[in-house]
Amino acid sequence: MKKTIFIIAALMTAMCAMAQEKFYVYMNDGTTDEYTVADCDSISFTEPKAPTTGTAKRTGDVDVTWVQLWENGPKFAEYNVGATKVEEYGGYYAWGGSQDKVDDHYTGEGDIQGGNYDTAKNLWGSNWQMVTKADYEALLANCDVEWKSKDKSGYGVAGMVFTGKDDYAGNSVFFPAAGYYGNGQVNNTGSLGYCWSSAPNDSSHAYYLYFNSGSQGVSNSLLKNGYSVRAILAE
Repeated sequence: MKKTIFIIAALMTAMCAMAQEKFYVYMNDGTTDEYTVADCDSISFTEPKAPTTGTAKRTGDVDVTWVQLWENGPKFAEYNVGATKVEEYGGYYAWGGSQDKVDDHYTGEGDIQGGNYDTAKNLWGSNWQMVTKADYEALLANCDVEWKSKDKSGYGVAGMVFTGKDDYAGNSVFFPAAGYYGNGQVNNTGSLGYCWSSAPNDSSHAYYLYFNSGSQGVSNSLLKNGYSVRAILAE
C-alpha cells in the first residue's frame, strides 16, 4: 500500500510538470481521473495511518485486543498471560517458565523473546511474545502513568494505567497489581505489580517491570520468582 501511494504521487508530480492542459490517471480499480494543470497546486497525498488498536488470536482461537501506545512501539495485549480479562491477575511464572506457581526457570544465556523459553509464545502461540527490557523502559518514558485503587480503576482491582501521549492519548493499558509468588504463596496482591521482561541480567537474575502506588521502574530479580507476564504482538 505504501509503495503504491508513493508511485502514484511521483507519477502525478511528473505529469503536472509535463502537462499542457489536462491529463488522465488510470487507477487500479479501472476508473479514470481527469486533472488539469490548475489542479496541480491542490493535489496532495497523505499516507494513511496504521491502526493503533486491533486483535490477534491466542491459543484456543481466542481474540485478544492489542494496543499501541507510541509511534513504532510494541502492541501490548490488554491483559496478562494466564488471564482471560483485564481485571484478572493471570499466572505467576518463573523466568522462562510456562507453569503457574512452579519454580521452573530458564538458566541459559541471552534474551528469550521469541525463543523456546518465551512464556508468552509458549502459552499463547506464535502471534505473541514477551516484552523486552527496552520496551518496558520505553513504556515508562513515552506514557503517562497513573496508579488506580481498586475503587477507581473500573476493574475492581488496583493497578497501574499507562496512557499514550499526543496522537496516542486515547490509548491506554491497565496492569493489575498482581503481587508475586514466592515461598509457596502469592504475596502483595493489590499493592505491587511485577512483570517479567525477556532480558536476563546475569545467570541468576532477569529484568522486570515493577510498579506500586508511589513508584515504577525496571529492576532485576531472581529467576525463580513467580511474576506476571504481559505479551506483545509478534511482528
